[in-house]
Amino acid sequence: MSSSPSSFYYNELRRALSEQSFGLTRYEVTRQDTPHEATAFVTLLEGTALRVSLNTRGYQIDGGQIYESIDELLQSVSPMFMQKRKDVLLAKLQSLQ
Repeated sequence: MSSSPSSFYYNELRRALSEQSFGLTRYEVTRQDTPHEATAFVTLLEGTALRVSLNTRGYQIDGGQIYESIDELLQSVSPMFMQKRKDVLLAKLQSLQ
């Protein structure tokens, strides 16, 4: 069963944040207000709270710069996210040995 077009952005934002949750303190995707945009409140490891949205143009913080991926957005605003990402990757590589 596929998602309806009206829930695509909501589902995609939830999935993207879930995949990056190791590098976030918390996130909450809000109830969908429009079929063409989804919004989430994200708290970075640094403690900074952001409002992130996803629409046809991409991911953005409070109407600012647009990013192609949530990963790119988080890397640009959170040095601790980048460090945690490296730590998780290193741990996974070490577990393969």
